[in-house]
Amino acid sequence: MAIRELERVLPTKCNKSELNAGLSLKANVSDVSRTVADVAASIDTKLSTEDVKQLLEEKVSRTDLQYLLANKVSIDELSRVLENKTNSHEINASLQSLDAKVEDIYSELMKKVQNCAVQKDYNYVMSVLEKKANLDEINESL
Repeated sequence: MAIRELERVLPTKCNKSELNAGLSLKANVSDVSRTVADVAASIDTKLSTEDVKQLLEEKVSRTDLQYLLANKVSIDELSRVLENKTNSHEINASLQSLDAKVEDIYSELMKKVQNCAVQKDYNYVMSVLEKKANLDEINESL
């Protein structure tokens, strides 16, 4: 009975060449070792559970983000502020120009004032004139 059993099972078994062909398709030890090393390296570079939890705790919630976005400056407001800033630069330039003109006028005025008689000179001239005889006194004495 054992022979009949072997004869019955033998056609379902593969021959030596089929076995070698099948074994050549299988991975060898170095391929498996390399793949395991790649998987281990990939696992080492992944974040730990604690790191993921910490990142999730630091993440901004949707409501917080919407609140912050609602309170930010709009483009129109920013444009208006920048335009006003430009206007203030123009005003500052105008003020500097006016300041320079005022300085020029002041220095010209100071030059003219220096050429004018001062109160002290006026008092001196008046005292000298008072000492002189007037026309009536000269006519009386003649």
